[in-house]
Amino acid sequence: MNKEKLKEFIEKELGTQADETILEKFSTYESLLIEWNRRFNLTAIKEEDDVLVKHFIDSIYPLKYVHFNESESLIDIGSGAGFPGLCLAIMCPNLKITLVESTGKKVSFMNEVKEKLHLDNVTLLEARAESLNKYKEQFDYASARAVSQLNVLLELTIPLLKVNGHFLAYKGSMVDIEIKQAKRALHILSAEIEEKYTYNLPYINDGRSFLVIRKRKATEHKYPRSYSLIKNKPL
Repeated sequence: MNKEKLKEFIEKELGTQADETILEKFSTYESLLIEWNRRFNLTAIKEEDDVLVKHFIDSIYPLKYVHFNESESLIDIGSGAGFPGLCLAIMCPNLKITLVESTGKKVSFMNEVKEKLHLDNVTLLEARAESLNKYKEQFDYASARAVSQLNVLLELTIPLLKVNGHFLAYKGSMVDIEIKQAKRALHILSAEIEEKYTYNLPYINDGRSFLVIRKRKATEHKYPRSYSLIKNKPL
Protein backbone atom coordinates (compact mmCIF):
# COMPACT_ATOMS: atom_id res chain seq x y z
CA MET A 1 0.00 0.00 0.00
CA ASN A 2 1.12 3.54 -0.71
CA LYS A 3 1.36 4.73 2.88
CA GLU A 4 2.58 8.17 1.83
CA LYS A 5 -0.60 8.86 -0.14
CA LEU A 6 -2.77 7.78 2.76
CA LYS A 7 -0.70 9.78 5.25
CA GLU A 8 -0.91 12.87 3.04
CA PHE A 9 -4.69 12.55 2.76
CA ILE A 10 -5.28 12.02 6.47
CA GLU A 11 -3.07 14.91 7.52
CA LYS A 12 -3.97 17.45 4.82
CA GLU A 13 -7.66 16.70 4.28
CA LEU A 14 -8.78 15.37 7.65
CA GLY A 15 -6.42 17.50 9.69
CA THR A 16 -5.36 14.72 12.03
CA GLN A 17 -2.12 12.91 12.73
CA ALA A 18 -1.53 9.75 10.69
CA ASP A 19 0.77 7.79 12.96
CA GLU A 20 2.51 4.59 11.91
CA THR A 21 0.04 2.43 13.82
CA ILE A 22 -2.89 3.68 11.71
CA LEU A 23 -0.96 3.33 8.46
CA GLU A 24 0.16 -0.19 9.35
CA LYS A 25 -3.38 -1.24 10.16
CA PHE A 26 -4.63 -0.07 6.78
CA SER A 27 -1.70 -1.85 5.12
CA THR A 28 -2.54 -5.13 6.87
CA TYR A 29 -6.22 -4.65 6.00
CA GLU A 30 -5.33 -4.23 2.34
CA SER A 31 -3.13 -7.34 2.34
CA LEU A 32 -5.91 -9.42 3.90
CA LEU A 33 -8.43 -8.09 1.39
CA ILE A 34 -6.22 -8.99 -1.58
CA GLU A 35 -5.48 -12.42 -0.09
CA TRP A 36 -9.16 -13.22 0.54
CA ASN A 37 -10.15 -11.94 -2.91
CA ARG A 38 -8.07 -14.71 -4.45
CA ARG A 39 -10.49 -17.22 -2.89
CA PHE A 40 -13.72 -15.27 -2.56
CA ASN A 41 -15.30 -12.45 -4.49
CA LEU A 42 -15.47 -9.95 -1.64
CA THR A 43 -15.15 -6.84 -3.78
CA ALA A 44 -14.77 -5.99 -7.46
CA ILE A 45 -12.07 -3.46 -6.55
CA LYS A 46 -8.85 -5.43 -6.22
CA GLU A 47 -5.90 -3.31 -7.37
CA GLU A 48 -3.85 -1.74 -4.58
CA ASP A 49 -4.24 1.87 -5.74
CA ASP A 50 -7.98 1.40 -6.22
CA VAL A 51 -8.39 -0.17 -2.78
CA LEU A 52 -6.58 2.79 -1.22
CA VAL A 53 -8.72 5.47 -2.86
CA LYS A 54 -12.05 3.83 -3.71
CA HIS A 55 -12.38 1.89 -0.45
CA PHE A 56 -10.16 3.33 2.29
CA ILE A 57 -10.15 7.05 1.48
CA ASP A 58 -13.78 6.93 0.32
CA SER A 59 -14.75 5.38 3.68
CA ILE A 60 -12.94 7.91 5.86
CA TYR A 61 -13.41 11.07 3.77
CA PRO A 62 -16.57 12.08 5.72
CA LEU A 63 -14.46 12.40 8.89
CA LYS A 64 -13.69 15.80 7.40
CA TYR A 65 -17.29 16.75 8.21
CA VAL A 66 -18.41 14.52 11.10
CA HIS A 67 -16.61 14.42 14.44
CA PHE A 68 -17.64 11.65 16.81
CA ASN A 69 -17.69 12.19 20.55
CA GLU A 70 -16.05 9.66 22.84
CA SER A 71 -18.11 6.55 23.56
CA GLU A 72 -20.72 7.22 20.87
CA SER A 73 -22.06 4.29 18.87
CA LEU A 74 -22.52 3.61 15.17
CA ILE A 75 -24.20 0.77 13.28
CA ASP A 76 -23.01 0.13 9.72
CA ILE A 77 -25.57 -1.56 7.46
CA GLY A 78 -24.47 -3.90 4.66
CA SER A 79 -20.82 -3.65 5.64
CA GLY A 80 -19.61 -6.04 2.94
CA ALA A 81 -15.85 -6.28 3.33
CA GLY A 82 -15.88 -3.58 6.00
CA PHE A 83 -16.53 -0.34 4.16
CA PRO A 84 -16.93 2.10 5.74
CA GLY A 85 -17.25 0.44 9.18
CA LEU A 86 -13.82 -1.13 9.65
CA CYS A 87 -12.09 1.94 8.24
CA LEU A 88 -13.95 4.17 10.70
CA ALA A 89 -13.01 1.76 13.48
CA ILE A 90 -9.32 2.18 12.65
CA MET A 91 -9.59 5.96 12.62
CA CYS A 92 -11.93 6.30 15.62
CA PRO A 93 -10.92 3.75 18.28
CA ASN A 94 -13.31 5.23 20.88
CA LEU A 95 -16.35 4.87 18.60
CA LYS A 96 -18.34 1.70 19.32
CA ILE A 97 -19.09 0.21 15.90
CA THR A 98 -21.52 -2.59 15.04
CA LEU A 99 -21.12 -4.08 11.56
CA VAL A 100 -24.16 -5.75 9.98
CA GLU A 101 -23.67 -8.12 7.04
CA SER A 102 -25.80 -11.06 5.89
CA THR A 103 -23.15 -12.90 3.82
CA GLY A 104 -21.22 -15.38 5.96
CA LYS A 105 -17.91 -15.25 4.07
CA LYS A 106 -17.83 -11.46 4.36
CA VAL A 107 -18.51 -11.65 8.08
CA SER A 108 -15.67 -14.19 8.40
CA PHE A 109 -13.34 -11.85 6.54
CA MET A 110 -14.27 -8.87 8.70
CA ASN A 111 -13.77 -10.98 11.82
CA GLU A 112 -10.23 -11.84 10.71
CA VAL A 113 -9.48 -8.17 10.07
CA LYS A 114 -10.90 -7.29 13.49
CA GLU A 115 -8.70 -9.89 15.19
CA LYS A 116 -5.52 -9.09 13.25
CA LEU A 117 -5.90 -5.34 13.80
CA HIS A 118 -7.07 -5.69 17.44
CA LEU A 119 -10.19 -3.61 16.80
CA ASP A 120 -11.79 -4.02 20.21
CA ASN A 121 -14.38 -1.35 19.40
CA VAL A 122 -16.02 -3.55 16.72
CA THR A 123 -18.97 -5.95 17.05
CA LEU A 124 -20.05 -8.16 14.13
CA LEU A 125 -23.61 -9.27 13.37
CA GLU A 126 -24.41 -11.79 10.65
CA ALA A 127 -27.93 -10.56 9.97
CA ARG A 128 -30.18 -8.52 7.74
CA ALA A 129 -30.85 -4.94 8.77
CA GLU A 130 -34.63 -5.32 8.78
CA SER A 131 -34.39 -8.15 11.33
CA LEU A 132 -32.67 -6.13 14.08
CA ASN A 133 -35.77 -5.41 16.16
CA LYS A 134 -33.96 -5.66 19.50
CA TYR A 135 -31.52 -2.96 18.39
CA LYS A 136 -34.15 -0.31 17.65
CA GLU A 137 -33.33 3.19 18.89
CA GLN A 138 -29.96 2.05 20.29
CA PHE A 139 -27.41 3.96 18.19
CA ASP A 140 -26.11 7.51 17.89
CA TYR A 141 -25.21 7.00 14.24
CA ALA A 142 -25.98 4.64 11.37
CA SER A 143 -24.06 4.43 8.11
CA ALA A 144 -24.41 2.72 4.74
CA ARG A 145 -22.22 2.77 1.66
CA ALA A 146 -23.03 1.25 -1.73
CA VAL A 147 -26.03 -0.64 -0.36
CA SER A 148 -29.27 0.66 -1.87
CA GLN A 149 -31.33 3.70 -2.83
CA LEU A 150 -31.89 6.35 -0.18
CA ASN A 151 -35.64 5.71 0.24
CA VAL A 152 -34.85 2.04 1.01
CA LEU A 153 -31.93 2.84 3.30
CA LEU A 154 -33.96 5.25 5.39
CA GLU A 155 -36.42 2.54 6.43
CA LEU A 156 -33.54 0.20 7.31
CA THR A 157 -31.50 2.69 9.32
CA ILE A 158 -33.76 5.29 10.94
CA PRO A 159 -35.51 2.78 13.27
CA LEU A 160 -32.09 1.82 14.71
CA LEU A 161 -31.23 5.39 15.72
CA LYS A 162 -31.89 7.17 18.96
CA VAL A 163 -34.04 10.29 18.66
CA ASN A 164 -31.72 13.04 17.34
CA GLY A 165 -29.31 10.37 16.07
CA HIS A 166 -27.87 10.70 12.58
CA PHE A 167 -27.81 8.53 9.47
CA LEU A 168 -24.62 9.01 7.45
CA ALA A 169 -25.38 8.14 3.82
CA TYR A 170 -22.47 7.64 1.42
CA LYS A 171 -23.70 8.47 -2.07
CA GLY A 172 -22.50 9.20 -5.59
CA SER A 173 -22.75 12.34 -7.68
CA MET A 174 -26.44 11.78 -8.62
CA VAL A 175 -27.67 12.12 -5.05
CA ASP A 176 -30.24 14.83 -5.80
CA ILE A 177 -32.39 12.32 -7.70
CA GLU A 178 -32.37 9.99 -4.70
CA ILE A 179 -33.22 12.85 -2.35
CA LYS A 180 -36.25 13.74 -4.46
CA GLN A 181 -37.41 10.11 -4.44
CA ALA A 182 -36.93 9.90 -0.67
CA LYS A 183 -39.03 12.91 0.36
CA ARG A 184 -42.00 10.77 1.40
CA ALA A 185 -39.79 8.37 3.37
CA LEU A 186 -38.15 11.27 5.18
CA HIS A 187 -41.57 12.61 6.17
CA ILE A 188 -43.02 9.26 7.29
CA LEU A 189 -39.93 8.36 9.32
CA SER A 190 -39.63 11.85 10.87
CA ALA A 191 -36.17 12.47 9.49
CA GLU A 192 -34.57 15.46 7.83
CA ILE A 193 -31.44 16.09 5.80
CA GLU A 194 -29.25 18.43 7.82
CA GLU A 195 -26.23 18.56 5.52
CA LYS A 196 -25.28 17.54 2.00
CA TYR A 197 -21.62 17.51 1.06
CA THR A 198 -20.24 17.00 -2.44
CA TYR A 199 -16.58 16.40 -3.23
CA ASN A 200 -14.16 14.55 -5.49
CA LEU A 201 -12.03 11.68 -4.28
CA PRO A 202 -8.35 12.63 -4.44
CA TYR A 203 -6.01 11.21 -7.08
CA ILE A 204 -8.89 9.99 -9.31
CA ASN A 205 -11.25 13.03 -9.29
CA ASP A 206 -14.32 10.82 -8.84
CA GLY A 207 -17.48 12.59 -7.62
CA ARG A 208 -19.08 11.66 -4.29
CA SER A 209 -21.85 12.94 -2.01
CA PHE A 210 -22.40 12.52 1.70
CA LEU A 211 -25.64 13.15 3.57
CA VAL A 212 -26.14 13.77 7.29
CA ILE A 213 -29.76 12.93 8.17
CA ARG A 214 -31.22 13.54 11.63
CA LYS A 215 -33.98 11.48 13.24
CA ARG A 216 -36.46 13.91 14.87
CA LYS A 217 -38.97 11.56 16.54
CA ALA A 218 -39.31 7.97 17.70
CA THR A 219 -40.09 5.55 14.87
CA GLU A 220 -43.47 3.85 14.62
CA HIS A 221 -43.28 0.22 15.73
CA LYS A 222 -44.34 -1.12 12.29
CA TYR A 223 -41.07 0.02 10.68
CA PRO A 224 -39.04 -1.47 9.19
CA ARG A 225 -41.36 -3.65 7.15
CA SER A 226 -40.25 -6.91 5.52
CA TYR A 227 -37.47 -6.41 2.98
CA SER A 228 -39.68 -7.51 0.07
CA LEU A 229 -42.07 -4.65 0.90
CA ILE A 230 -39.25 -2.18 1.49
CA LYS A 231 -37.70 -3.02 -1.87
CA ASN A 232 -40.83 -3.39 -3.98
CA LYS A 233 -42.92 -0.67 -2.33
CA PRO A 234 -40.48 1.86 -0.86
CA LEU A 235 -41.93 4.64 1.25
